[in-house]
Amino acid sequence: MSVRIAIIGDLNPSSASHQELEAARAVLGPDVETVWIGTTDPRIDRLAEMGLDGVWLAPGSPYADDAAVLRAIRWAREHGIPFLGTCGGLQYAVIEFSRTVLGWHATHAEVDGVGATNAVAPLACSLQGQERTVTPVPGTRFANLVGGQPFVGVHYCDYGPTEETVRALTQHGWVVEATAPDAPVEVLSLWNHPFFVLSLFQPQIGALTGRSPHPLLFAFVDVARQHAREREWADAVSGQQRALAAAEAEPRPYVHQMRGPRHRWWRPLLAGLVGIVSLIVMGLVLTAVFWAAGWTMPLTVDDLATDPWGTLYGNLGLALLIPATMLALWVGHRRSPGRVFSVAGRFRWGWAMWCTAVVLPIWALYLGASWVIFGQENLGRADQWVGLVAVTLLTTPLQAAGEEVAFRGGLVQSIGSWFRSPVVALAVTTVLSTAAFALAHGSLDPWILLELGSLAFFGCYLAWRTGGLEAVIVIHVINNILIMVTGSLFGGLAESYVDGTSEGSPVSAVLNLVVTAATTAVLVWLARRRGIAPAGWLTPARG
Repeated sequence: MSVRIAIIGDLNPSSASHQELEAARAVLGPDVETVWIGTTDPRIDRLAEMGLDGVWLAPGSPYADDAAVLRAIRWAREHGIPFLGTCGGLQYAVIEFSRTVLGWHATHAEVDGVGATNAVAPLACSLQGQERTVTPVPGTRFANLVGGQPFVGVHYCDYGPTEETVRALTQHGWVVEATAPDAPVEVLSLWNHPFFVLSLFQPQIGALTGRSPHPLLFAFVDVARQHAREREWADAVSGQQRALAAAEAEPRPYVHQMRGPRHRWWRPLLAGLVGIVSLIVMGLVLTAVFWAAGWTMPLTVDDLATDPWGTLYGNLGLALLIPATMLALWVGHRRSPGRVFSVAGRFRWGWAMWCTAVVLPIWALYLGASWVIFGQENLGRADQWVGLVAVTLLTTPLQAAGEEVAFRGGLVQSIGSWFRSPVVALAVTTVLSTAAFALAHGSLDPWILLELGSLAFFGCYLAWRTGGLEAVIVIHVINNILIMVTGSLFGGLAESYVDGTSEGSPVSAVLNLVVTAATTAVLVWLARRRGIAPAGWLTPARG
């Protein structure tokens, strides 16, 4: 660990105090790295970029660039950087605080001339090369540092803070820690700062003749050393965060959106538990609201299907799969739940509109052909067809999207995170998603399972190639809306619902499979043209 300390000042090789300071640099410790920064050096305005653990404002006022010095002082004070100001360093730190915090028009007699606005004024007598007895104030940190005993300090100063300035400073968080004859104050410290200490005496004196510098200098270095440890820890944490951010930003196929840098084997299990529990809780709340409104659930599927309130209840219940899945992914995987919609982290409405333009005519033609092929008859409007159509148009998109978000989204992404290979993840999750979706409808008829399974199978493929659920959601929404609206207007609505007694036919199942496959092919072609899907029949969209 390297302790980095900047010594700010205009180095003067003929200055006795600077010669002593140069000698003191060598005895601060093998881990201490010091660098002189002149007040006109451009680096003085880039201190924050240097990874400093301390700033020592050296004697030698007035400085070549007083404004730069005041900026450096303020930066150290406001950012908690250990700071030692000696002689001129004390004077300029007092000026900076008086101007910045107290709001004074504070002047320095050496620079601005003697006047009523002096915060720093001439001392009673010059202390150039003078020794004075420095007396610690009992109970202060400085007194503890020196054992509470007076000592002789060497000075090279002609200026110091006025008594009025010292009184104002002590009312704003400063502590007088030592005094001496001929000066209002010898040592000042800012109590709410890790180390912001100012001294008129120069603690480095004696290093040139082989004596150990004053303990104040080593106390400053000790605090800087602690800052270095904290800086290294912060750098390590920052490095981990950068690595985490880089891993988060790494492009992944849809099936691996939850296989992020925080992936652990247990996360899919936690996500599943959260999803189930949250769905149950939200379902109970929804049921309580309908019950409080006076609605009684019909006893049969036929009654439920032909009741607008029953349709609304069923659609909203399935729509709850959306927030339940998003919450499950966020809690379980600690990744943005928006990834369940697409690799872009959101639902891509523009792409969904293109899918609608393709799917709507294809599906209308398909359902119209089915009507003719299977000889369906017009049985008349349902008794409450207006309410049924309204509920269908308003809430069926949420119902269909809920099923896709759960079965092609949360299930696929959670389970897919277990597998290192995205292709293996796709294969496994497609089988699971297809089986779960088909069986969830209750019927074990093979032709019904094939019809339901075709949507699930091609939906997984579309999510893989396009990087999102928009295409399969559009297919699902249009299919359900057209079937329910035509069922409400021309009869047969109850028969369109799949339950444990539903039976299909091979012709219907094969026709559905062919149309779904053809629609998928057109959508993939369009996705390639729109830049949504990459080239290659198995290459996934990433993001």
